[in-house]
Amino acid sequence: MNRNLIFGLGIVLVVGAFAFFKQGGVQKEIKVGTDVCAEFPKEFIEASINKSIIRTKRFDMAVGTHVCDYYTTENDFLAIHVEDLSYETQKKADAEFGKIIKQDPLIKMEHFVAWKGNDIYKIYLKLHDKKYVSIDRGTVNAATNEENVRLAIAVVDRIQKGENQGLGSDTIEVSAPTVEPTKKPESNVVPLPQETDIVNNFISFIDEGKASDAVMMMSSSTINDDSTKQAYEVQYAAMTSVKVKKIEESSKSDWTDSWHQYMVTLDVTMDPSSANGPIPYYGYDQGENIRFLNLIRENNVWKIEGLATGP
Repeated sequence: MNRNLIFGLGIVLVVGAFAFFKQGGVQKEIKVGTDVCAEFPKEFIEASINKSIIRTKRFDMAVGTHVCDYYTTENDFLAIHVEDLSYETQKKADAEFGKIIKQDPLIKMEHFVAWKGNDIYKIYLKLHDKKYVSIDRGTVNAATNEENVRLAIAVVDRIQKGENQGLGSDTIEVSAPTVEPTKKPESNVVPLPQETDIVNNFISFIDEGKASDAVMMMSSSTINDDSTKQAYEVQYAAMTSVKVKKIEESSKSDWTDSWHQYMVTLDVTMDPSSANGPIPYYGYDQGENIRFLNLIRENNVWKIEGLATGP
């Protein structure tokens, strides 16, 4: 065979192989595990935003939703979420909830930044169609907009360098906050204080404008598809303020090991624009409202069925 032809074929093979590897024939696998506090340790957060983190709190609100809160003070925190949810659905939902969707040229990864007024609400980093990492300010005083962007840049760099270990199990499912419930010797039933914590956390998420986080605390039988999740998120996002005034046991004689009910008295302020919905204000009055909240045990975790007008 002609030596020039052999040499030419060799060049083609080398170039083709280089293109194969360059274009993704062999790529480093991105690993971001469910133990978010271990995946992004507090020392990494401190270096990224130049603030001390006094403590962290890890919890998993649902299968596929894993969170670490990083406290800059006793009351102020920012959070990183790892979520097995649709990236595009989340972008659409945030836009429908009135967030302004933007891009930041400093973040070198497919992403979007959801703004609420003059503040960054969340920064979403796409891992693939059904998985993303989000950086959440948590409380307004925890971090500035610039610090949120710096943290997102650092998270992207850490992920792309493969510094995450993929720690944790995709099957972990514990309630928020992560506290091992104390059980009475004669009963399997989780005691009242733990359950009221779950109810209060759920309402607090709604009050803080974190409708998607509240929805992730709901039972799988209630939020069984993306459209249902979005419907609940829209409803909860329409509550500009909601405070718990009282929590009382309801229908106690009907309780089982997997079903409990509470009557919750709420002080509610609805967004005025929700008056024009199919059901004005989603059925809530401005001011005091009484709702019945069912807790359902799924895989030994208490989940919320919703807020109903009757038992």
